[in-house]
Amino acid sequence: MSSNMDLYKAFYEASWANPPSSLRDANMKYLSDDFQNFDADGKVIGDKEAYIGLSQLIFAAFPDFKSVDTDLREEGDDIIVSYQWEGTQTGDLDLSAMSLGVIPASGKRIVWPEATSVFTIKGGKIVSIKPYGDSSGMEEFLKPLGIAMPSA
Repeated sequence: MSSNMDLYKAFYEASWANPPSSLRDANMKYLSDDFQNFDADGKVIGDKEAYIGLSQLIFAAFPDFKSVDTDLREEGDDIIVSYQWEGTQTGDLDLSAMSLGVIPASGKRIVWPEATSVFTIKGGKIVSIKPYGDSSGMEEFLKPLGIAMPSA
């Protein structure tokens, strides 16, 4: 890879080639072993294994789930990505590991508001993902489902 932007673009292409298996494989390849996923408050909410697991749970509930990047920019080791998610919840979403229980299939098509995340890349791997600006990560993902993150 010649730049962090090239690495991010390769990760994105590999992720969405044939989900959900391609997303799992891309996460295994491009996320560092010490990867951390952060919430809007800067708290670590998951490691590599948890991040991969969550993506598989999302696809079980939203088989047509997709993410579309709307803007990319590189700042040092960071790639700042604006994106939009959409999908139809035809399966149960099991968030028991987050103390949120199982959200039954609603049949609802959801288009999430645009969000922005920072992908920090070091040594040819993505070492962290965190919400950027007004984006609030998992909280924004759950809001259209009528679910709030448990307070600490």
